Amino acid sequence: MRVTLNKCCSNTDRPRGSESVRNVITKATMTKINRKNLLWIMTDQHQAGCLGCMGNPVIQTPNLDRLAAEGTLFENAFCQSPVCMASRGSVLTGRYPASIRIRGMGVLPPSETTLPEWLRRQGYHTGAFGKVHLTPEQYTQKVLKSDVPILDWQHFAKDACLAAFPDDPYKTNYGFETHVGCDDACRGNHVAWIQREAPELLTRRVSRIPDAPGDLYVSPFPSEYHASTYIAKQADSYIRSNAKSDTPWMTFCSFIAPHHPFEAPADQIERYNDADIPLPDPEVGVDIQTPPDALRPAINEMLQYSESVQRQIVRHYYASISLIDDCVGRLITAVEETGQRDNTVVVFVSDHGEHLGQHGLLRKPSFHYDEVLRVPLILNWPGNKSGRRIGGLVELTDLYPTLLGLLDLPVNPGVQGRNWSGELRTNDRIGRDDCYSDMYELDPMTHAKGSGPYCACQTIRTEDYKLNVYPTAGQESSQLFDLKNDPRETSNRFHDPAFQSIRENMLWRMTARVHANTDPLPLRLTQW
Repeated sequence: MRVTLNKCCSNTDRPRGSESVRNVITKATMTKINRKNLLWIMTDQHQAGCLGCMGNPVIQTPNLDRLAAEGTLFENAFCQSPVCMASRGSVLTGRYPASIRIRGMGVLPPSETTLPEWLRRQGYHTGAFGKVHLTPEQYTQKVLKSDVPILDWQHFAKDACLAAFPDDPYKTNYGFETHVGCDDACRGNHVAWIQREAPELLTRRVSRIPDAPGDLYVSPFPSEYHASTYIAKQADSYIRSNAKSDTPWMTFCSFIAPHHPFEAPADQIERYNDADIPLPDPEVGVDIQTPPDALRPAINEMLQYSESVQRQIVRHYYASISLIDDCVGRLITAVEETGQRDNTVVVFVSDHGEHLGQHGLLRKPSFHYDEVLRVPLILNWPGNKSGRRIGGLVELTDLYPTLLGLLDLPVNPGVQGRNWSGELRTNDRIGRDDCYSDMYELDPMTHAKGSGPYCACQTIRTEDYKLNVYPTAGQESSQLFDLKNDPRETSNRFHDPAFQSIRENMLWRMTARVHANTDPLPLRLTQW
């Protein structure tokens, strides 16, 4: 089955919902006074430190550095789950993974309100290009027999045991009026484009690196035909096609990279020299007294390879980010050339990080070091104060309400993140007391081997300390780090008697956060 570009209802269709929601929609669709557009650029598995503006002296990201220099850079933004589907569902709803019932992998229930759905109800056009990943890729490929991503939840409802939900045109494709999908497994749209533009490329094979992990290789496609460029071209076209519309737009441009496999075009790899590529410190390993059994295979994977291969892994990862940076430049140019720059909010963010050899780890196994929880986050909006760097802790749940605040739109019920738009405009202090992240057990029969390994882990992090608890592995697997004196998380203090009071305080904080994160929906109307 091949799925084509999806279009859903027009902006004049009436939504279902409460009278208050309908009133908001009617007011929004009848009035377009200084309505701002939203360009949301997203990467996958992008370590926060892999940007020039974050202090990396090697990586080449001039366009993103410019976006940060002209906007606001969040130096300590943390995802709520270091795995794609849970994090994406969380950031696109402003709610915690447990509330939206995606605990690692899953399907976002249609009852949840996504940002594109809410914007459509305010009269926006909404388009998604690239990886959305609110529905399962392998199921789409193997069960539904589609080589193109499918966002319609109804295709997954029976096997995922999703509750029945009344038809609502604003929820079609989770609110994306236009959808051109391209993700890890379902590349049909990209392949069809290459077939039209450069069919000879389809016969090329990847160039693999000897004595290296199987997911390290040179892409068969040069930059101009790579999936990242394809995704950016579709978003570019959408931005330009909506430039003269009286309707504001949201463009969600979501790249697959730099998620593994560690691949990039040869022309991007050549931008870097091996001698400049840093190696992870072999002395900084995993400090857990008794690691959970599911995670043992991941320990010291990076150190199994030669220094040359280690450098190639990092080099390819950097190269894939540099290609994305080129694509970001293309998108900003499209906004500028169409005269929309002064009326467009731009956000750049990733769903989670990547260990990239730190602590001897690769990819995103459930060791909750900062490398896999901390993500890049840049906001740039009309009238913002250029060059602001925010060091306070923020969560990705905060992005949803903050964007609505910058767009001067109301926030829908059930959102659990904090709206920082007021503090951004007044230059006041921004920062949480702590950030919470978690991961749940995955059924080993239903998730791909080599993409984890995963196990249950709960994390609470303050500016000075971090506590990681593995609830299914026993307290001997817990970790406590003194970030103030040990920012690289090298020494586990959980069992250190000198840290007993800090351990107890962090355990109390975690209990308090789990309680505070409880889903506020449905709203209580009266006492009884």
